[in-house]
Amino acid sequence: MKKKSTVYVIILCVWSVCSLLLFWACGSIVYRFLSGREVTAKTVTVSALLIANAGMLAYMWLGSVKDFMFSFLFLCRKKSIMKKYERIINAELNLNNPPKVLLLYCTCNDFNAEALTACMAQDYPNFQTVILDDSSKAEYLRKIDAFAQKTGATVVRRENREGFKAGNLNNYLQGKKDYDYFVVLDSDERIPKNYIREVLKYYAYSEKVGVVQASHKATKGKNLFQNLMGLSVKSNGKICQVMKNFYGSNALIGHGMTISRACFEKTGGFPKVVAEDISFAIDVKNSGYEVLYAPNIVCEEEFPLDYLCLKKRQAKWVQGNVEFMKKYHSDIKNSKMTWYEKLDIKLSHYNLPIIPMLSFFIVLNTVLIGALGFDVSGYSFALIAMMVVFLISPLIPDFFVHGNKVAWIKLIGYAGLNFIVYASLVPMMIRTVTLALFGKKAKFIVTPKEERKLTLKDALLGCYDSLVFAVIIGTLTYATYFSVMPTLLLAGCCALAPLAVLVANVEMKKPQFYTVRRALYE
Repeated sequence: MKKKSTVYVIILCVWSVCSLLLFWACGSIVYRFLSGREVTAKTVTVSALLIANAGMLAYMWLGSVKDFMFSFLFLCRKKSIMKKYERIINAELNLNNPPKVLLLYCTCNDFNAEALTACMAQDYPNFQTVILDDSSKAEYLRKIDAFAQKTGATVVRRENREGFKAGNLNNYLQGKKDYDYFVVLDSDERIPKNYIREVLKYYAYSEKVGVVQASHKATKGKNLFQNLMGLSVKSNGKICQVMKNFYGSNALIGHGMTISRACFEKTGGFPKVVAEDISFAIDVKNSGYEVLYAPNIVCEEEFPLDYLCLKKRQAKWVQGNVEFMKKYHSDIKNSKMTWYEKLDIKLSHYNLPIIPMLSFFIVLNTVLIGALGFDVSGYSFALIAMMVVFLISPLIPDFFVHGNKVAWIKLIGYAGLNFIVYASLVPMMIRTVTLALFGKKAKFIVTPKEERKLTLKDALLGCYDSLVFAVIIGTLTYATYFSVMPTLLLAGCCALAPLAVLVANVEMKKPQFYTVRRALYE
């Protein structure tokens, strides 16, 4: 499928206009500040900090403009974009000599028999299920062995668990020739019965196809946190990934993806890093193969059970993306990818560690500006308004996708919870990025999947960094401005983090109504 630069040209044009307006507003503030004042080191410093904040906000807006334009242009051209898939989807599959497909189920102390059973119910004649088990706990070892004995699945374990998930896959695949394609499954993955049949159509479409990434949606949430936050999974695949297929760089999400043996051998296997999925996508592109996104193949995955589980997953992602930036920056720079594919990669993966650091420096600069005697009038409101625009932008695809299908009260609840969750994770991400920059090695953190009742103590201990951060920036802001307005949004979200933890205690009932159980403090 041919890619075009059209959308990114539009994105850059819109962003340039927005940035010019932002710097014009900043220039007006600086001009008013300097009017009638003597040029001193203090006035120059305040002016420089105001301009620096405008520059950092302008960079953050680039991702916001991308999110909006991807969603807006997809809706405008949805029919023509989706029509490009018809040739693949409507193709007849020849199964006279069906290729052999491996279902590789990766697990490490988080086996889900129900999910794997669903994956194995394929309407395809030639596939094999292999459990690549890195578990260390006896209970999981027993469960997996019993499941394999009952279903005929093959279990492969390794003595050396180096290389995380990538090492687990490489350990089984390298040197293996008796297969044509393999599917990577996570422990909570559920692929549809026609998955293999449909995915093979993409390989029949072009010899250049090396990897096919399926679409995903979240399984129905067991609690209010999962139910609300899981909305983001479907909208990401419905809009963002489809647009990347034609106007950006196709991303891999580490599961629900199928890889040909030829592509795997050409790349030399998965890179032994935490973010093996996004790193492998670069290797695939540089080896001459393509990644295609399949929106018609919809798999299911579980969104993290609660805020604390999500926090661990986010920590893994941040570590992995910093490691990715260090190891793959030169590969991206020197690759044959187009300029807009490279830009899309950086906006998609570099921003995860960069944005929290920029947010921190904006807060720090704002406190310093106040300490130097800058009049807060008007500036605090403008700063909050700009940050709100930035926080809303990632939610745009969610509103486009779910607007006509989900009650607006639910979408409003989702937006509010999303604000609190991701803004309150900023202190954790700042710490994680800082440690990574100073040489701390990235670790593959397994997202917990055990259900539990969270107490107020769990919430306070799990969010202590956010609460301390809120107190510090709130105190510093008040001490310099005699107002908390300039940093109210970030400090407020951090202070509300325990509430986001306790939301997981609200169980979902059937039909889809929820009742608040007064078990928050149990």
